[in-house]
Amino acid sequence: AERLGAEPGGPADVVLADGSPAYVDGGPRGPAAAGGISVVHAESVAAGRLAPGRAGESALAGLAPDQAAAAGHAAGAAQVIAPAGSGKTRTLIARVRHLVEDRGIEPELVCAVAYNTRAAAEMRARLGPAAGAQVRTIHSLGWEIVREARGAVTLLGEREVRARLDPLVRVPRRPNADTVGPFIEALGEVRIALRDPTAVEADRDDVPGFAEIYPRYRRLLDRRAEADFDEQVHGAVVALLADPALRRRWQERCRHLLVDEFQDLTPAYLLLLRLLAAPALDVFGVGDDDQTIYGYLGADPAYLIDYPDLFPGAARHDLEVNYRCPVEVVGAAGRLLDYNRRRLEKSVRPGPTAESGAAAFEVVRRDGRELAVAAAEQVVEWLGDGPPGETAVLARVNSALLPVQAALVDLGVPFHSPLGPDVLRRSVLAAALAWLRIAREPAAIRRADLLAAVRRPSRGLNRVASEIVPPRVGRLSPAAVAELGTDLEGRQLARWHDFVADLEDVAAAAAGGTAGAVLDVVVDRVGLESAARALDGGRTRVDRSAQSDDLVAVRRAAAVHPDLGDFAAWLSGVLVAPHEPAGVTLSTVHRVKGMEWDRVLVFGADRGLLPHDLAADWEEERRVFHVAITRGRRRVAVLADQARPSPFLAELTGAARRPAARQPAAPAVAQRRLPPGVTAAVGEPLRTAAGFAGRVVAVEAGGVRLAAGGSGDLLVRWGEEVSAGGRTGPLAPDGTAGLPPADPELVRRLKEWRLATARDRGVPAYVVLHDATLEEIAARRPESESALAAVPGIGPAKLDAYGDDLLALVAG
Repeated sequence: AERLGAEPGGPADVVLADGSPAYVDGGPRGPAAAGGISVVHAESVAAGRLAPGRAGESALAGLAPDQAAAAGHAAGAAQVIAPAGSGKTRTLIARVRHLVEDRGIEPELVCAVAYNTRAAAEMRARLGPAAGAQVRTIHSLGWEIVREARGAVTLLGEREVRARLDPLVRVPRRPNADTVGPFIEALGEVRIALRDPTAVEADRDDVPGFAEIYPRYRRLLDRRAEADFDEQVHGAVVALLADPALRRRWQERCRHLLVDEFQDLTPAYLLLLRLLAAPALDVFGVGDDDQTIYGYLGADPAYLIDYPDLFPGAARHDLEVNYRCPVEVVGAAGRLLDYNRRRLEKSVRPGPTAESGAAAFEVVRRDGRELAVAAAEQVVEWLGDGPPGETAVLARVNSALLPVQAALVDLGVPFHSPLGPDVLRRSVLAAALAWLRIAREPAAIRRADLLAAVRRPSRGLNRVASEIVPPRVGRLSPAAVAELGTDLEGRQLARWHDFVADLEDVAAAAAGGTAGAVLDVVVDRVGLESAARALDGGRTRVDRSAQSDDLVAVRRAAAVHPDLGDFAAWLSGVLVAPHEPAGVTLSTVHRVKGMEWDRVLVFGADRGLLPHDLAADWEEERRVFHVAITRGRRRVAVLADQARPSPFLAELTGAARRPAARQPAAPAVAQRRLPPGVTAAVGEPLRTAAGFAGRVVAVEAGGVRLAAGGSGDLLVRWGEEVSAGGRTGPLAPDGTAGLPPADPELVRRLKEWRLATARDRGVPAYVVLHDATLEEIAARRPESESALAAVPGIGPAKLDAYGDDLLALVAG
């Protein structure tokens, strides 16, 4: 203070240039000490100023009482619980203005971290006189730190990242398959979820050699002075930990840290913010644990639940009014979330002007095949009340939107959607379209469609078919296909005859002329659904559509356009139809956090989709559903398959049975499956660690389906802790306990195949399959894709690439 022009002494600590006495204080920011003497805070002195603090509450004017209490928080860390529609952004902006305008805190010492660039731009526009405060996204904040630490660094786009990774990834390139994309995802798991590269590789089957590639990739970028998107945050953490002087400078710039959407933080984001906030940890965290829906990236409701442990001494402020949603939506959301156990207790009530009435919130059950038509009818009805841009259709996964997009295109309703033509190249959907083309012209089957059909569902004939069907063969009939297999023997001949019989069944189904009738045969009788479930069985993330979701979508699309003759061409046209930015929004729930519309239709609240069959954490699935219904301001409708309704629908009314007290769910970051343990067959009673009990009604690729009473069927996945038959342990596929020793001859043949495959593809043998996986196959001797998918080490990518060969080897 003396160096800045203050004179030591007087009745307080110093005398300022205008002759007034002042204290220089390092405690909580406040306007004045006893006797009316001004206080110049130590933060101001460190920033090169001698401005005394001041008192005021003008920035809090006009706020609701709960918002004003939070924005006017006295000092130290604050935990602000802000449910959907409660004025979170308004409160956060008022807090920034209160600190700068009312308390006189230097704007450069205040840093607000917004959820994304759109939220940051909105915050800057609304700050007014406090605009000198820093408003950043977590990535722009990290990027500034990286550039200060490393100097000139080039930020790469995805195309450049792929170019750097491509020479390092030794995985065979396959048509219509993104082999580099999984490695980009794995890089994110290491740096955003702070996971070990070896563990990431072990938990996925599509990133062979990743633990070796990761450090090489990092060294390459360091040599080239480059950084990718995730390195903005991870690199900032590394730099702050390594350089105390850099850390101190940035801590001085972030004396007062405000964080929006706190529930969406991942481990790396949280670590960066705690480093910047130290040692005072003065963090104003705003969020809602009930909106934590990015568990696959490492987000965890525990960050808000355990906030006082992360930021000791934090005071809690609750926003309690949902000003956005209709009365009925607020009530239904509260009842739904009450079934979760891992959450903060809270009270939320509707705003004084909230919409209300039977039409404000509806749950509609319709025949599953007609669901897209019903959705389009609802959208058209709503368009009479307002422009298309004020309507949204939300679904759990991308492909679920396909039939809705198709119905809107047929009706000429403007829309914009994340779906494009690439969705038709996904493995099972591409196979379904090949079967449809075969059905349309069964006497003139193209070679490409024949090979796609024999490959999916897998019959162990993929390589055989490629050899016996000549490359330049003309169009084939089922009889001609049968003739091609006359030289086959044993099981291969029997399977070829079965394949020909499937071709004939599909041709017979086409006699009715509808795409839906053919798809019923292909999916149910030919077995494409079993193939899809087998491919899905090794999935550990639910951030995008599963193969089974694609089949549901295409069957629903067939109800929109039943004509088999041009169905495939029509569907392709739907996916290239022009999008209109001002049209109806089609989106997944995960893409619309922080957004809202007058009218929202939640499409496909079905068992298997919401909660998703591949989801390990039902509590997060409830949070996804809650986020979906709370996007609507005036009208919200939930559309469900009446034959397979989501168990969450009964929870909206509070009618569903409540499970026994449950242990908190683990974070949704994927973990390796546990060793074999408890087995359960159809009809046997089983209890989960979460408290659900019932009898097993089906054994599927991903686990067993349990009849869980009022909550509907429950898929208990392999590896989950269960009790059955007097034993407790991880659930294992039936027959895996006490396996016989691996057949040495089969192991030898599997290793010969692996060596030949590795040489053919130019990759190391371990990239194909590890020894432990070959030993497990030789012990289990799987005879179907579902059984092969249950082998540890065989995930969707391995099953897709090698499943046919492995089944053929075992059968031989």
